[in-house]
Amino acid sequence: MNDFIKQADLISPLSAEAKADLMIYLKESFFEKGKMVNQKGKISRRLYLIESGLLKHYYYYNGNQFILRFFCDKRFVTISDSFLKNIPAEYSTIALEDTTLLYLEYDDLEKLCAKHHSFEHFIRIVISNMAIMSIDRLKTMLHLNANERYQNYLAEYGHLQQRVSLGDTASFLGISQVSLSRLRARK
Repeated sequence: MNDFIKQADLISPLSAEAKADLMIYLKESFFEKGKMVNQKGKISRRLYLIESGLLKHYYYYNGNQFILRFFCDKRFVTISDSFLKNIPAEYSTIALEDTTLLYLEYDDLEKLCAKHHSFEHFIRIVISNMAIMSIDRLKTMLHLNANERYQNYLAEYGHLQQRVSLGDTASFLGISQVSLSRLRARK
């Protein structure tokens, strides 16, 4: 549970009172590899911190899988629009390896925000960062060619190469596995 507080403090320091109240609401959950954390069509009401493990956000369109993002150790994760607007998720989150998550329910988050300015500030930064990451991902897919997308992938996720399958990497980049093999051979 302390990992959540440590990561929050790195983003925006919490008051001692906010930390104490946060500990009351934090919960832990374990997902085996291949288990769904969030499912398309269901409302996502939890803000997670990955204590250990690896997740991906993905969806299917016309029979093809599209991977939106990977999340690993010590990252905050939620399906932002579902979480904030209380609407069904348009994509899913799955554990790519055994994953331990700390989480906070939306209603408890609201209570903490109402009571503690330092917690509200932290959440604003987390949600803003999620929005920025989504915009950056969209710009990458729209404006960069496959090689440039691959170079960005290596810069952001290079440390995950042994943990993410080639198929998932290719799907994330929006290319075939054959094209990915060609890009990797150019190194």
